[in-house]
Amino acid sequence: ATARRASTSAPGSRVAVVRARVGTERSSSSTSSGATDASGVSRRAALAGKALFTLGEAFIFPWATEGATRPKSPATADLAPFSPAWLSSILYTETDPDAKASAKAALLLGEALQAEGKHAEAVEKFEEVYALAPTEYKMCQRAGLRTAVSYKAMSARLGDEYDKKANDAKQVVWWWGRGTRWPGWYIVAYLSARNVWFETREDPVGAFTATEGLAVLVPIWLGLLYALVTFGIPDY
Repeated sequence: ATARRASTSAPGSRVAVVRARVGTERSSSSTSSGATDASGVSRRAALAGKALFTLGEAFIFPWATEGATRPKSPATADLAPFSPAWLSSILYTETDPDAKASAKAALLLGEALQAEGKHAEAVEKFEEVYALAPTEYKMCQRAGLRTAVSYKAMSARLGDEYDKKANDAKQVVWWWGRGTRWPGWYIVAYLSARNVWFETREDPVGAFTATEGLAVLVPIWLGLLYALVTFGIPDY
């Protein structure tokens, strides 16, 4: 009787085991599918984040820095950041020839006064440069560095008012140099874009090749060099 009960219960046990295995396989398959979907979403989100970072490095960060650090002027004081008028103002605009000539004359006179030791008068002339030609990067940066020299000459001790003004004048020059003219933004943007390109194609990020150097890197460097020489080298 015991053998009979064992033989009759064995098929049921096998069925239960088979069902359990099938259920486990389905659960495992469902879990694997869910993990694949999650991985795909995570990868797309990472790529989107890198693409946004590339856009920021190539456009948003340098333009925002330029807008925040360039000399203040009545023409740009009330413009909303990243509005069409603001974006247009970031682009280089030619200064009125008469105003540019006056700014150049003020700069040269300030340098002459500085050479004579008349630093207070020299600073006034250097400030005129910013007022007359706020978009002339090279000229304004030169005036800013000269301003720092005059304030330093008027300082009696480290940390006094004139010493602080000298440091402030240097900071103005330094920060404006990190706006749209700073090459570092575009170098990082290129490297980021390159990474996104390879990952989008599901290729490992490859090493730089001679073809890439000649077709991409050389034109980029020549373009940056031309822009810097034409529109101003940082910390001139």
